Amino acid sequence: MILEDHSMKFYTLEDIANFLKIRPRTVYKHLSEGHLKGIKLGNKWRFTEQQIKNYIQVLEKRVG
Repeated sequence: MILEDHSMKFYTLEDIANFLKIRPRTVYKHLSEGHLKGIKLGNKWRFTEQQIKNYIQVLEKRVG
């Protein structure tokens, strides 16, 4: 599949941790538990805006 939209932005695991004010280790834990989906490129995780929004919804359900 060829991506037509070349403006897609990817975020790092550290970006998510900083934004949510949690430790990167917590983000890794949620990745391993399946609460967060991402793409591993080489040895680095990358996340789309939609994946981050889905992750936040999962966190809201856990608290709510």
